[in-house]
Amino acid sequence: MFKIFIRKHYSVLLISLSLVSLILVWWFLSLFFRPEFLPSPILVFRDVLAISVSGQFLSHMYYTLLRIICGFALAMLISLVLGIAMGRSKYVEKFFEAEVLVGLTIPALAWSVISIMWFGLKNFAAIFAITVLITPVITLNVVQGMKNLDKSLIEMAKAFESNRGLVIKTIIIPQLLSYLFAATRFGLGLAWKIVVIAEMLGLSNGIGYMIAFWFGMFSMKDVLAWTLSFTLVMLIFEYGLLGRLEKWATRWRPTISF
Repeated sequence: MFKIFIRKHYSVLLISLSLVSLILVWWFLSLFFRPEFLPSPILVFRDVLAISVSGQFLSHMYYTLLRIICGFALAMLISLVLGIAMGRSKYVEKFFEAEVLVGLTIPALAWSVISIMWFGLKNFAAIFAITVLITPVITLNVVQGMKNLDKSLIEMAKAFESNRGLVIKTIIIPQLLSYLFAATRFGLGLAWKIVVIAEMLGLSNGIGYMIAFWFGMFSMKDVLAWTLSFTLVMLIFEYGLLGRLEKWATRWRPTISF
């Protein structure tokens, strides 16, 4: 029974063991430094609990998530259209190739500054920065997915005179799913970072704003508490939602074991 439990939940156990090990290393290192420089995990977790109970975290996290969701949704829409077009036509790919490469090279800090200068201290500044920065990353994944489609399956569908909708639903989308989920992970990973930078630079709410506020107060404990709270939400989103959704959407694929 114990072996069955381990085999069934090994991924959760390994992730938990990894996080516990990290916290133990943190606790050990904190013994050699003053709390003002590196507070212990106990002090930080106590602060995390306090800001969660007070409602502060939920209030600021709402604005941060709103910006991420809007920016990511807009980027995904643009990237799907652009990536599919680039994957289908070498002329479209060459036309937009330079723009995608330029988008990949401009740093997040630069776009965050430009967005705030253009749109002011508004939500759209952060949404614009997220959209511009993650669109090239998602687009490249979609392009690679389009190029790696199994052309023989498409030709077979044409030979059987299958309509376009059926081909897209049963052949193209299932093959693109892995690339789309990879793009989602990359895109969201960047979006989390970008929104915090934008909020730190000048917005009046959000997780980044609170990190910048406590940085100004030179409180390492509070900076770590807000950072850790934000990180926990990211982990829950990744493993609790995105990971489960990917597993369900790709359940048709055979499991490969060595």
